Amino acid sequence: MNNNGYSCMIYNIKQGDTLYNISRTYNVPLALILRANPYVDIYNLQVGDELCIPVTNPVTWNNVISYVVQDEDSLNAILDQYGLDMQDVLEFNNMNGMDITPGMTIMIPVYDM
Repeated sequence: MNNNGYSCMIYNIKQGDTLYNISRTYNVPLALILRANPYVDIYNLQVGDELCIPVTNPVTWNNVISYVVQDEDSLNAILDQYGLDMQDVLEFNNMNGMDITPGMTIMIPVYDM
């Protein structure tokens, strides 16, 4: 996703989230998050709403971590843990579907902010 000269990392709102806390967690100015999400009702965030967290540097192999799938893992849980979009991870790993198996290694893009 590209929005006003930066890429977006998709973040799903969780219970208790505030824009201020999200901005501190990802070290992104609150004003930039607001600018990247003009249609989000900041006074009525709902669990599951998606936000664009602006990232300025593209993903390269220098900022990727290897994640080894554990027995209890699901792809959705891994995506939530790292705040990633499903399509990005599937494309980055040349995966056709959501099937993962314990011991499998998934490359996780780490965005510079």
